[in-house]
Amino acid sequence: MPQLPTGTVTFLFTDIEGSTGLLQRVGDGYRGLLATHNQLLRKAIASSGGVEVQTEGDGFFAVFPSATGAIRAAVQAQRAVSDHVWPEGEVVRIRMGIHTGEGDLSDGTYVGLDVHRAARIAAAGHGGQVLVSEATRALVGHASPMGVALRDLGLHRLKDIEQPEHLHQVLIEGFPDTFPPIRSLNARLSNLPEERSSFIGREHEVRTATALLERVRLLTLTGPGGIGKTRLALKIAAEQIGRFGDGVYLADLSAISDPTLVPQAIAKALMVREQPGRDLVGSLVDHLRNRELLLVLDNVEQVVEAAGAIGRLINEAPRLTVLATSRIPLHLTGEQEFPVPSLDLPDPHRSSDLDGLAGNEAVMLFIQRAEAVRPGMRLTADNAPTVAQIAVKLDGLPLAIELAASRAKLLAPDAILARLGTRLSLLTTGASDLPERQRTLRSTIEWSHDLLEAEEQRLFARLGTFSGGWTLEAAGVICGPGLDVEVLDGLATLVDHSLVRPGQAGNGEPRFTMLETIREFVAERLAESGEADELQHRHAEHFRNLAEEAELRLTREDRVVWLARLEAENDNLRAALDWAERTGDADTGLRTAAAIWRFWQQRGHLSEGRARLERLLAMAATAPRGPLRARALAALGGITYWQNDNPATRAAYEEAVDIAREVGDPKLLASALLDLSFIPLLEQDADRGEAILREGLAAAMVAGDRLLTADFWDSIAFLEVVRGNPRDAISMRRRAIEIFREEGDVWKVANNLTGLAMISRMAGDLDAARGHLREALGMFVQASDTMSIAMVLTALALVANDDGLPERAARLVGASARIRDELGGGIPPELIGRWGDPENDARTALGEDAYDRARAEGYAMDTEAAVAYARA
Repeated sequence: MPQLPTGTVTFLFTDIEGSTGLLQRVGDGYRGLLATHNQLLRKAIASSGGVEVQTEGDGFFAVFPSATGAIRAAVQAQRAVSDHVWPEGEVVRIRMGIHTGEGDLSDGTYVGLDVHRAARIAAAGHGGQVLVSEATRALVGHASPMGVALRDLGLHRLKDIEQPEHLHQVLIEGFPDTFPPIRSLNARLSNLPEERSSFIGREHEVRTATALLERVRLLTLTGPGGIGKTRLALKIAAEQIGRFGDGVYLADLSAISDPTLVPQAIAKALMVREQPGRDLVGSLVDHLRNRELLLVLDNVEQVVEAAGAIGRLINEAPRLTVLATSRIPLHLTGEQEFPVPSLDLPDPHRSSDLDGLAGNEAVMLFIQRAEAVRPGMRLTADNAPTVAQIAVKLDGLPLAIELAASRAKLLAPDAILARLGTRLSLLTTGASDLPERQRTLRSTIEWSHDLLEAEEQRLFARLGTFSGGWTLEAAGVICGPGLDVEVLDGLATLVDHSLVRPGQAGNGEPRFTMLETIREFVAERLAESGEADELQHRHAEHFRNLAEEAELRLTREDRVVWLARLEAENDNLRAALDWAERTGDADTGLRTAAAIWRFWQQRGHLSEGRARLERLLAMAATAPRGPLRARALAALGGITYWQNDNPATRAAYEEAVDIAREVGDPKLLASALLDLSFIPLLEQDADRGEAILREGLAAAMVAGDRLLTADFWDSIAFLEVVRGNPRDAISMRRRAIEIFREEGDVWKVANNLTGLAMISRMAGDLDAARGHLREALGMFVQASDTMSIAMVLTALALVANDDGLPERAARLVGASARIRDELGGGIPPELIGRWGDPENDARTALGEDAYDRARAEGYAMDTEAAVAYARA
């Protein structure tokens, strides 16, 4: 067998569609048919430069050194199979899948995820169809074989493959191009949560709302808390997934009280980052402008002031449709309000009609939820009248019915009705400005609350301190002191009472949430308890401590885990910072904000982080200057650095240096000087940069901090580059990398490898540059660090120009630009300019039109496709 190629290769998998039925029809003639089939495919593979890796039954596995060769072979094979006259008039149809990836060999064959991906792509197709991955399409570009084009089939989820694959169909001239839907697990994108319980009733509402969505672009489901707006919206949205080509997405606004944070919640749901020099709404508009998408906004009422931003999205993104839930309408032009009614109530005059009651929505909901906590619970002739009265007493409110049904674990329907009746009668004099149903819901929650033991009630009220959920650990630290009940036991009781909802954090630990309606109730109880101030203080301290624990981990091997943890607690971090500002606790606020600035930077919250730091620093302006202010200034400078605002960065860093000198702390001074050195180096002021770096290095060595010392070797290496001495810089950069490896700082290892690659390139060693960039890219991909991936793509574009591949360089420039736009920032342009101008070089080599076309192809790649292309 010829030698198998390695590196970046293209895999081809084929098999005969319906081969079992074909065998049964032709009988003994199948052996000759299969031999002819194999001969035709082997000829096509060999003539296009491919190598047959394995044949099993009627399936072929081949590999090609080029993507174009693989497509050429597939087309030739399809033509040959179609043109051949098969015995007994049979028609043989071959399905094919092509994917480009890493050709890793083990024991004479290929192994790895790319092989499995190619096989799954083939399995998703139909006879006569050729499917290719985005990675292959990106490599082929406009170099497809004659008579061949590609049709974009969108994103598809394939069996056993975690990330969706962007698939394309090869269109062969003279061949059919219409096939049944691809055999994928989920051909549409959505972040809608899975239903954890059955959806009951509401058929009329679902039909009506669905019909409205076909002619309006803003549909708002309105009604009081507990009426079932969220569940209805999710049901409607789930049935729309097949209609909206770019997906259906949910932005949950329940934990947000600041209207200015609504765009961030939407951006998080859509995975959009703010763009440099643009407000976040503008970035969302750019993302949505050409997309056919349904956006579900849940719990808008407490941030209804954000209606203007929502209206702007609808006005400027003509294919966007919004489905909102709110207790009040948004009052936007074109809005269609849809008041959500209560569930249908049973006729009290026909309570003995068992069949009629069994089909009633409110009764069905009560029985099914009661059965969940009391197996065997059924609607009977004996309990049917009582269940009907419960539904009527609760006005058909779904949340109230579910809370009442949860009591069936201990109480019979008669006992539930008796207790419910007493509680409701006690609350008939509730606030007259509340709707009757909302007072009924309040009564139901209060009734559930009153069934708790006294210490469980205290825990329930204390949980109102949290925003957006909490972990078991946080509940113990903040709510546990002074309670005569174990927090875990108390939470278990609250879950049993359907007052708290259990879930899981990303690390598998339990995480809890509660409905916003219930959270409003416990917030009232917390305010009445006299414990609110103490608990909010403990809450702020706990999340300050969490932030400071995370600070040192955000560049280490487990940084992805800690970034995810901070994302999950972002609402609580915001609440802690809000409390610090509200109470004037600048110390807690500055410590928290300074600790999480890298989280803000890496998750695209640059504007929010800057605004908070500026307010906190202004609040503490009259306090004595000390290390904390210096750390906060360093954080502010870090954020403005990534926003490419050099004047603001310089001001922050210079004040931090002044404070460090006053304090006399060598480590603080070294860190501040390291930050400040970036400014003159970006401005090409080598003498000023050297003076700062030499002073800082001396301070770092006095402090005995190896990591900080390595940071200075890294910066001094860049100083040598500024002075035009790349060979002198190489040894310093390698020295820094060695220390970072020993200390386990993987982010700095990868970051410095990127810089070392550029230095090696300047020194004329392109092979070394490619090797360093390959290693750095692998480390950034493993950590899901897309901002740094964009940096490596730009560096690879420079190398591509050096290799005489300007079209490849233009695509890499486009792919990098898309990531930077999504993240809202990136490496300062001045730093990139020090290494060269890949955009200008590629444009000069290709000409304007060809460059624009290639760059647009790169910009169209998602991150996964861009990485695959970069590795090729």
